[in-house]
Order: sequence, then C-alpha cells, then structure tokens
Amino acid sequence: MSLFMHLRRTDVCPSPAFSELYDRPRLEKFGRLRRSPCGLAVSAATLGVMSEFHVASRMQRQDLHKLHGLGNDFLLWFQPAVPEGASELAQRWCNRTTGIGADGLIVAIDDRVAPQFVLFNSDGGRAEISGNGLRCFVHALAARRGVDELETLVSTDVGDRSAHIRGALSETSLVSVGMGAPNPGPSLEGLDLTVHVDYRRADTVDLGNPHLVIEVEDPSAYDMSVVGPAIEAHFMPAGINVHLVSATESGVRMAIWERGVGVTEACGSGACAAAAIASLSRPDQGVFEIVMPGGAVSVEVADELTLIGPSSYVAAVEPMSWA
Repeated sequence: MSLFMHLRRTDVCPSPAFSELYDRPRLEKFGRLRRSPCGLAVSAATLGVMSEFHVASRMQRQDLHKLHGLGNDFLLWFQPAVPEGASELAQRWCNRTTGIGADGLIVAIDDRVAPQFVLFNSDGGRAEISGNGLRCFVHALAARRGVDELETLVSTDVGDRSAHIRGALSETSLVSVGMGAPNPGPSLEGLDLTVHVDYRRADTVDLGNPHLVIEVEDPSAYDMSVVGPAIEAHFMPAGINVHLVSATESGVRMAIWERGVGVTEACGSGACAAAAIASLSRPDQGVFEIVMPGGAVSVEVADELTLIGPSSYVAAVEPMSWA
C-alpha cells in the first residue's frame, strides 16, 4: 500500500515563461497576475483555476500542502513547532519514488507576531534559506489566514526577511521577498574549475547559504547532474549551490545544482546571487531578470536584494502516517 492516501492533484505542467505570466508595467507596481495558461487543479471536480474559496478552505482544513516556485517544489507543513524527526520525514516525504516528491519540506509555524520558516532539503539536511521556498511559505501563510494581501516579517535561520503578497487566495500569486545583503562566500583556493567547465569568471556569494556563480558561454551546454556534484565536492562537508550563468540583455540565464537536493528547475537565492554578481559589471542596472529552466524571476539590487516571482499552489496532502 502506498504511504500516502491521496494527493489531491490532477495535473502538473511546467510554469510558463516570465513574459507569459506577467504584465511588466503592473509588475513594477506589484500588480496582480494575469491568469496563467497552465491549468493546475486539486480535484477532478475543480479542474482549472481554483477559486479563492477553494484555496483558502483547503489551506485551513489541512496541514500539509504542496506548492512550487517555477518548478522548485516544496511540501509545506503547518505545525506549532518543529516536530521531532522532521529531518527523517523530509527524506521520506520528498522521495519522488516512494513518497510524495519534492525538493524540500518547509515547517511553517504561524506565529502571528513572527511566523517562522524552517526548511529541510530532500536529503534531510536543514537549510538556512530558500527564495522560492520563502515565496511559497508566504503564499500558504496568507491563504491559510484567509487574506488576499499580506505584508509581514518572516523569521528564518538567517534572520528576519520581509515579504509582501497580493492575490494570495489565487492558485498562482506574485510574491516579493527580501533576501538580505550579499556577502563574499567560501574561498575558491585550491579549486581548478577548468577541469569541469570552460569559464570566464567565478565568484562565491553568501546569502545566509553559500553559492558559487560561474560565468560560461552557454549554461545549457553542460550536464549539471555531472558538473554540479563534481564542483560541490571541493566544498564538502558544508557543500555549496553551484550555478552556471551567461549574460543576457536584461539579466542572466542560469543552470542550477542545489546543495542537498540536486538539479532543480529554479533557485531563488541562487537567482539573487547571480544578480548580485551581474551587478558588479552593470552597476547602473537596478533590476535583473534571471531566467532558469523553470521560468524567470526578477531581482532588485540595492543595499539588500529583493526577489519577485510566482508561487503556485498544487495540492493538499494526506499521508497514511505522520510518523
């Protein structure tokens, strides 16, 4: 018997491109999303775009949910505190063969004063922060409270992060989250990248979690499932997120290897790291579009970085066992 009673999901499709989802002038004013061309649903009876009632009622009735930010998917579990054994549950539930399948498990502690975000990667390791995960957290938090708009501070393992969402009762919603100030990351001393890639420059960035941003001619020319772990091995046991990037007119194109997860469709904190590095050569550019396999986000570069992108609600989940 499957570990899971049912996953209320009838269809999944890739997130559309940034230009398809957003009306750019409205994005600048943090406007509402256009209707997505992708039809996600939670049951056969509600195929298509969920109503505000469906989103809020499902969030309020159940504690475990699945959301994604541009294909970077998370299980989000509302709990009063971090449960004992959460790391082991993350490994079981996130397994794509024997579990539900996700890149990570977010424990959501809805303290009205300081809601808390705690993330476990699919390998069970506790992660400091995730830009995509944080957007999904804010989406779920607002919908569970039954409010369409929310501005709040979220407590994370690397400090408080500001967040703002409109359209939270919609299936797909636009979320803005503060990602803090970028700092230099781990040393590259002793690392010979030429063994792995033909690169132009490489920089490390610390956003509470570590990133290695490597500029290449074409990120898609490399197999990240091979290159990523080979490069990350130099940084063990702490590990690092590895990103291959190339410049575009409006920002950066990026391929991703995530620490504790593997190849992913998108990485929010990685997008911020890439924008921070890109801004060194384009200091007059304040906003960067970061294009990833799952879609694109916008990163505002100032003293601190702001990540703007979608969160999509996928399903409410009922495991056969919570232990």
